[in-house]
Formats: sequence, C-alpha cells, structure tokens
Amino acid sequence: MWAAGVAALAIAGATLATAPAVADERVSEPGVYEGYSPELYDEWVRESQYVPMRDGTRLAVDVYRPAVDGVAVETPHPVVWEHQLSRASVTASGAVRLAGVESGMAELTKHGYVVAFVDRRGNGASFGTMQGYHPRAEARDAHDVMEWFEDQPWSTDRIGVFGCSNTGEAAMHAATAGSPHLKAVFAGNYSFHKFDGFNRGGIRANWGVGPNRTLEQDLTNLPVDGDDGGALLRQAALEHQANTSLRDMWRAAPFRDSHVDAVGTQPWEEFSVATYRDEIERSGAALYSWDGWQDDFRKEVLVSAASLANPHKVLVGPWGHCGSDGFDIVAERHRFFDYWLKGVENGIMDEPAYTWLVEHGDGQSEWRQSDVWPSRSHEASLYLGQGRSGTVESVNDGTLGLDHPRGRGGADEYQVDYALTCPAPVGLGQTCPQDEHGLTYTTEVLTSDVEVTGHPELELTLSSTAPDQNVFVYLEDVAPDGSVRIVTDGRVRAALSATGDSPWDVLGTPWYRGTEADYEALAPGEPRTMRVDLLPTSYVFPEGHRLRVTITGADVRESMRTEFEPAPLLIVHRDAVLASKLVLPVDGAPGNVGGLRSAR
Repeated sequence: MWAAGVAALAIAGATLATAPAVADERVSEPGVYEGYSPELYDEWVRESQYVPMRDGTRLAVDVYRPAVDGVAVETPHPVVWEHQLSRASVTASGAVRLAGVESGMAELTKHGYVVAFVDRRGNGASFGTMQGYHPRAEARDAHDVMEWFEDQPWSTDRIGVFGCSNTGEAAMHAATAGSPHLKAVFAGNYSFHKFDGFNRGGIRANWGVGPNRTLEQDLTNLPVDGDDGGALLRQAALEHQANTSLRDMWRAAPFRDSHVDAVGTQPWEEFSVATYRDEIERSGAALYSWDGWQDDFRKEVLVSAASLANPHKVLVGPWGHCGSDGFDIVAERHRFFDYWLKGVENGIMDEPAYTWLVEHGDGQSEWRQSDVWPSRSHEASLYLGQGRSGTVESVNDGTLGLDHPRGRGGADEYQVDYALTCPAPVGLGQTCPQDEHGLTYTTEVLTSDVEVTGHPELELTLSSTAPDQNVFVYLEDVAPDGSVRIVTDGRVRAALSATGDSPWDVLGTPWYRGTEADYEALAPGEPRTMRVDLLPTSYVFPEGHRLRVTITGADVRESMRTEFEPAPLLIVHRDAVLASKLVLPVDGAPGNVGGLRSAR
C-alpha cells in the first residue's frame, strides 16, 4: 500500500494516497508526477514528412519538437513515439485532429522530449499495404523509424514507444525489432497472443475485425507538409485498397495453427507478440502494461508480465478498453520515460510491480500494490446444484454452495437462445446480464464480504444436442434489490476445449491448445468436462449480496457465430460423479466463503 498521506486520486470512492510532501514538494506516485521534471519550454511545433523504409515504402511521420518563439530547438532530447493508424486527419466540419494533441502527449515536449506519431504502412497517409494484422513488415518499419530518429540532430540515442489497443500491440512488436535505441515500452490493452486474446476460448467475439477503411475515409487523413494538393495522400490511399480484409482472414483461421493463403502464413502465430518473446527479452527494454477490469484483454497484459523477463510494471484500473478516467495516464508515461530515458531517480521502479484497483460491490474501492499477481493464494469451490429448467420466460433458480452434489442424474437443461439483446449497444464492453436466457446458480445471502482477486474458473460438465457448442459463463453480483452486475466472464468452444501445457506463463489458468487436430465434435447427449477460464478480477462481493453463475450458449458480442437449427439443447450436469463447480481465488480460509454454510 502507498504510505498514508494526502489523497491524490479518487475513482468511485477509491483513494490513492501519496507520501507526505517533502521540502522540495516533489511527488512521484502512480498517476501523479510533480517536481521531478521541470518545464523547460512553453511551446512546441509540429512538422511532418515522409520517411523511406528499407524497401522504399514511405511512412508519414509527425514530429512534435520543443520550440522557442515558434522555432524548434536543436538541443537533442529523447524521442517517444506511437506507431499509429492515423496520426492526423480532417473532420467533416474541417477541423484538424492531431494525435499528439488528442492524446495529450505533445505536452511532454515542454519537459524536454520529442514526441512523434508514425502512420503504419497501409494506413493514414503512409504508402504500402497492410498484409495481415501486425505483420513482420511493421516490426521492420519500427526498427527503421527508430534508426531515423536516432540519426536526427534533435534526438538522443534513447527512445521510448507507447500505444493502446492496436497501437499498444504495435509498441510491443517494436520491441521485437532489435533496435539498440529502444529503452522503454508503455503499452495498453493489447493481446500477448492473438488467438488467446481475440479468439478467447476458441470463440471470436468483439475484437480484431478492423482496421478496414474505404478510400473516402483514407482521404480524410491529413497530408504531410508539402503535399498541398493531396496528390501523394491519394496515391497512398489507393495503395491501401489492397490491404488484407481482416474479417476474411480471421474467418479463414478457425484454429491456432490455421494457415491462410491470402497472407501466406499462420496469422495467429506470426502476428502475435508471444511468438517473439526471445527477441523482446534480448532487447532489454523496460515494459509498462496497462489495462482495465472492463476490458477483454486484461488477462493478456498479466500473462505478458509473467512471461517476459524484462523489467515490467502493470496497472489495472476500473476502465474499459483504453480507458483511464480519473487517472493521469500521461503523467504515468512521463515518469516511466523519465526514469528509463533520462535517468531521473523518481522511484517508479522501487514501487511494487503490480498496481490495481480492488472494486467493491457497495461502490467503494481501494488501490492495492504487490510484487506478485495474483496476490491471493486460497481457492474455494462452490458447486452447482438443485436447479430446474430455465427458459426464455423463466429464470433458472439453481443453487451455488459448498456441498458436493450427491446421487446420480442431477442435471439442468435449456434450449440455447440466440435472440440476445441489450438495452444499449455493447460495443467493446461487457454484455448486459442475460440471466433470463440461460441457466443460473445463486448462493445464499452472504453474511460477510468475499474478496475474489485472481482468476476464477468453472469446472463444467455439459452435453449438447449439437456437434459443437459455444459456452459463455458470467460471474455476477446480485444486490439485495435484485439488480445484477457482471463481474467477469469466460467462454469456451466445447469442441476446442482440450487443454495443454502453455509455451508461456498463463498464471495457472487453463490453456486451450486450439489446433485443428484438437477439434473433437460433441457426441449428442454425451457429457464433456471442460475448464472455463474466467477473466481475472479483483472484486469484493459485499455482505448482504449473493454470487451468481449464469451459463448461456450464445453472447451478443459474438462476431462469427454459427447458429444451429433447431437451436441445440444444452445440459449442465451436477451430480456426484459429473459435478460442476466454480473455483474462486478468495481472501481467507477456503472453507469460509462469505459465511456460507454446508448443509451437512
């Protein structure tokens, strides 16, 4: 925990405390950075140009440099940059959108940095085509861009890269490129391995379909300086029309080892950060990974930190995809880059490696730090039991408790409902509760708080009348007023549920092999036991609330769902031999979960 002191940040009732101010009033805490890096300049200038890569492809580069009286200074400074999709564009109203201003990163020029944004090949105003998603050509480009930076008179030989989502993954790929000048990577909301992130549990949902843009959309990008008529921009945009259709590519790659002729490779492997773990470690670059409890990639950044030997810090807050509301992410980048690019002893690497928000179902939250993740080692098992059939019209009222089922034949069944809806668009976030569309299992009222920090898992035995079955599991908090909040979720394709030893550290969770040879169709009515990996969480179920598990055969976020006709009948087994149970990483003794009692 941070030392007691002045509250520096509040998020939904959470306080992040800073150490007592010292005489020089310097503060360096997560999201707070004052007094260590004085403002050297009060203005910046932006310049743009094309920079040729080793194969002659020209990339559009925006460079923000510190300035005095409107003139860029020649003093060498470290460069921090982002491998973008669109460094600058023009809106329908004629307003210019600049990535440096929009992100707030241009402000670092005042503290003695050069900040740059580079359109990836096949995107923005850059030439070339994008053959796949984070192909090796982009990593080679990253190397060439950093060599170009280092050659400029206004640059030192110490470079940092940052980004979030697709640019966060591009930042991680930059660390695979072998540049000796790259010293620090600040990457958010990225997948360590694309199959595990985009195809979680073997099921496509939410992620990775874009970017695919029309010619008209590409022409809204801002031309580089000197391309006044936009002729070069149009030429580049025309080349983009040969970009890979990512939707088609992923559709052609249902398995981890699928080869796609259109890109001439196994895309899940070639385009994944994890494939180049050795190269990242050889780079020696320090890594900072950031994510949110409402983001689908939060496990990926934790796996990345556990699997890479590089100096690593991790931040997880209460945010959605690339969110950081209430937390100054630019200040956090600033202090990280100050330490690694300027040698400022601001204490960031003396702090515990992991910083995360513990969310409370009563609205209160607290920040926590630890050198290890997960910080809780106890496990408690809650068994699914005593349910009845659920339909679209009636909510299943199964139980969730400490007692292992007795007897034979206990099972619950329902017909999979594909007609799922939410009151508002889900977008990249979590779905809304779907209790009426599946099977639910709920505990008794908790008589004390239950903290779940780590990776929940459902050991599930089911059968289906279909040869394959997508299975979705939601861990929910049921408040005294009956309102339901989804805390975390898991999904697995039953025919691809075989697990094995992972090539990297998956933190004790099941790793689905997902190869074509692993595909095993379900025999109608024959039970299959599988481990359903739920995304990590740090959440307190309050006294007076209940825990609930909901199981469905469909999700509103599925992007490539196969629907069977008639809709299959899904059966969850819960007897003495074919038991199904929820395994929770809990705080405290495993036999005492929120005061729940055994009936025996």
